[in-house]
Amino acid sequence: MRSIIRLVAASALSVPLVIGAAGIASADVEFDQSDVAANANGAVVYDQAAGADDYGNSYYYEQAQLASPYGAGSYLVVSWVYDGHAGYYDHYSWSGPEGAYAGDTSATADAPDYSDDYDDDSDYED
Repeated sequence: MRSIIRLVAASALSVPLVIGAAGIASADVEFDQSDVAANANGAVVYDQAAGADDYGNSYYYEQAQLASPYGAGSYLVVSWVYDGHAGYYDHYSWSGPEGAYAGDTSATADAPDYSDDYDDDSDYED
C-alpha cells in the first residue's frame, strides 16, 4: 500500500510539468483546486486548474489518482489553446483483482495562416 501511495503522490507532483509551470505563472485569470485524502483503506489525490490570458491563450487540466483495496487507477485530462494551436489529451488506467485497463485520446489543431496575401490570381489558371 505504501508504494501505491508514493506513486500517487509522485504522479500528482509531476502533472504540472505536463502543461508547463511558465504557462501557469503567466495566466491573467486562473483557477486551482487540489484535494488529497488518505486512510487505512486507500488514498485519493485530485487536482484541477484552468487559466486564460489577454492573448486568447487558455488551458485546462484535471487529474486524479485512487488506490483502494479494490485496485488502483488514475486519469488525466489536458486541453489548451496557445498561439493559434489547440490540443486535447486524456489518459485513464485502472488495475484491480479482475484485471487492468488503460487508454488515451489525443487531438491537435492549428489555426489557418491568414497572413499570406494573394493580391493577384497569377497562381491560378482560368
